[in-house]
Amino acid sequence: MRTCTALAIVTILSLAQTARAGTFPDFGYAPPAGWTGQLFELSQDYPTQLPDTGAVPWASIDFKAQPKEYMEAVLKYAFEGNLEQDFVVQANSVRKWFHAPWLHRGDNGREFVRGLTRERTSRRFELAATQDQQHRNYAVGFYNPRGGYVIGTVWRDPNNPNTVNVTFPEGAVAFKLLFTTAPVSQVPYLNGAPEWVADINRSQSPQEIEQTRVRLLQIDIAVRDSRSLSAAWVFGTFQYDASVQAESPWLRLRPVALMWGNDPALKESDYNNGQRPNETWINPDAPVVKYRSNPPAGVNPPRTLGWAGRGNGPVDNPASSCLSCHATAQIPATSPMAPPNSLPEAEKLRWFRNLRVGEPFDADSHSLDFSLQLGVGIQNFQEFRGFVENRGGFSAAASRMPSPFLSLPESPSREWKDKYPQQYRFSRDPETPSN
Repeated sequence: MRTCTALAIVTILSLAQTARAGTFPDFGYAPPAGWTGQLFELSQDYPTQLPDTGAVPWASIDFKAQPKEYMEAVLKYAFEGNLEQDFVVQANSVRKWFHAPWLHRGDNGREFVRGLTRERTSRRFELAATQDQQHRNYAVGFYNPRGGYVIGTVWRDPNNPNTVNVTFPEGAVAFKLLFTTAPVSQVPYLNGAPEWVADINRSQSPQEIEQTRVRLLQIDIAVRDSRSLSAAWVFGTFQYDASVQAESPWLRLRPVALMWGNDPALKESDYNNGQRPNETWINPDAPVVKYRSNPPAGVNPPRTLGWAGRGNGPVDNPASSCLSCHATAQIPATSPMAPPNSLPEAEKLRWFRNLRVGEPFDADSHSLDFSLQLGVGIQNFQEFRGFVENRGGFSAAASRMPSPFLSLPESPSREWKDKYPQQYRFSRDPETPSN
C-alpha cells in the first residue's frame, strides 16, 4: 500500500492566490518507476476575462427539426484542433480547452497517462447481446474557453471555491470522451474503435500499463443554448459505430440522442402505454438503440436509454437521463444523481423538472449549472480539507491519510522531480518546498 502525501493540498490550504497554470495537481499518485510514456497535464490556464462567443456553427440550426445536424456541428467544433493534438487540449492551435480541477482524488480519480476517471460500470447485456460480463468505463472531459472562464472563476481562490451564482454563459460547450474495457468480442460495433493506453489498474509495472487499453465507446456534448427548455442546456450523446464510413476511426460516430428538455410529466407507465418524450430525440439507427428496442430472446437489457424513453448514452444509468443527472450538480449535493428505484414513479418526476437558469435542484443548495465535474471537484476538495483540518493540520494528519489518497515517492530522484514538477512542488513538510 502506498503511503499518502501532501500533493497540492499544502498550496490550497496555505495560499490565497489567483488560480493559474500550476495551481492544481494533474494527478494524485506517482507513476511507476521506469515509466517513460505519456503524462496527463491539467489544462488550467483559465481565461480571466469572458471570451467572445464568435461564430458558432450550431446557432443557426434548429435542434428540434435537425437534431443530427446540430449534434454534428457541435462535434466538429469540439474536434477542431483537438484531433490533431490527440486531445492534449492546451496545445490546440485553434482554441484551447480546459479541464475541471480536483478530480484527481482517490482510486477512481484521474490516472496519470490520460487523466481518465472512473465512470459507471456497464451491466451485463446493456451494450450488446454478446456482452455477458460487466465492463468498466472511464472518461475525460473538456470545456471550451467560455466554459473554462467559469471554471477559473469558481476556483479563482483555490482555498475557497465560489459556489454562489455559478452560471455558464451562452455558447459555453463541454464534451466528454468515454472509453470502455469491453472487448470487441463482446461488443462487436466497437471494432476498430480508437484505443488509449491508461493506468486504470494503478499498476506498478510500466509494461503492464502499456498493454492496458481502453477503447472509445461514447462521446457526450453539452451546449449552453438559450433555446433549450431546461436551464438553457442542450445535451447530446454519440456512440462509436464500426459501420460508419469514415477515414479516421474518431469520425466513425453515430448520434444516439439529443435532449433540450426533461418532459416533466412523462412517467414510465405513460411510456409503456405508448407515449413518447417530446423534448428528446432518439436516433433509431444507433446500434445500442436498435439492440435495446429489439433484443434477442433470452436477453433482457434496459429497453430504453433513459427513464421513460428520455435521452441518455450507452454507458449511462437507464433510471435517469442526461439532463436530469446533470441537474443535480450543486453544493451541498443533497440529492442523488438518479431517483432511487424504491420511489413511486410520481415522486421520481422530481428528477425530471425543467429547471430555470441558476435554479438549484434542492432549494437549500447552490446550483453549479449542470456541471457535475465542478460538483465532484468541489466535494473532493472540501472532504480533503475537512480531513486535514479535523486531524490538527496537515503535519499531524499526513501519516494517517486514508488509502484513497495515493502517494508520490518518499525520496524522488532529480529525474522524477524534473518530469513531474507540479506533483513535487511541496514536500511532506508544508514549510519546506522540495524545489
